Amino acid sequence: MIKNAVRYISRRSRLGGKSRSLSTFPPRLLFEWYSRKLDTHPLLTKSITSGVIGGTGDLICQCISNSNEKIDWLRMGHFFLLGSFWVAPVTHTWYGALSTRFFPGSGTVERVSKRVLVDQFAFAPLFLTSFMGGLFLMEGRQNILQQLKEVVPSAIIANWSLWIPAMTINFSIVPLKYQVLFGNNVALLWTVYLSYISKHSKKYQPCKPLTEPNTRSSSVD
Repeated sequence: MIKNAVRYISRRSRLGGKSRSLSTFPPRLLFEWYSRKLDTHPLLTKSITSGVIGGTGDLICQCISNSNEKIDWLRMGHFFLLGSFWVAPVTHTWYGALSTRFFPGSGTVERVSKRVLVDQFAFAPLFLTSFMGGLFLMEGRQNILQQLKEVVPSAIIANWSLWIPAMTINFSIVPLKYQVLFGNNVALLWTVYLSYISKHSKKYQPCKPLTEPNTRSSSVD
């Protein structure tokens, strides 16, 4: 995919009568190539983009919070896989359904309000829970349901603080084929947050000895 992008930009640069190195390729040509891929291979393009952003978000979180520790590449891989094979296909289908089946038409105030309300108060809690559950499962954790109960409620509130304004913009002015891309850019910041709370939640795993049924974890900080 990257090689195809380089070939496309190089060809367009030659047609324009200018010789450019890879470092000076104009962003416009790269965006034009990406837009063509969204038309010809929409799901594949969105899956690769979501995977890269998911992995990058986790990497940023690790660099910020674990400055003295080695990078956990397996953990970053989990975010890449979830972004590629869960986030992208689900949001691709969901955004399409919202804009073409449930509330079709131009982005009027009424339609945008309905899309945001349904997206954030019906879809988002289920999607966030499934994402965190999938991540915990890939990490081989125990007591996943209990950890979801601890993590998800506060995460949903944080989700609304970020995503309600973001999705209002998305559904108002962003063309349908770019909506997953717009969401992915916002999701870079969001993934850093999810990576942090998922790692932090490991401290709260209820691993109580059978001989001390009433002992409570004192590792909360």
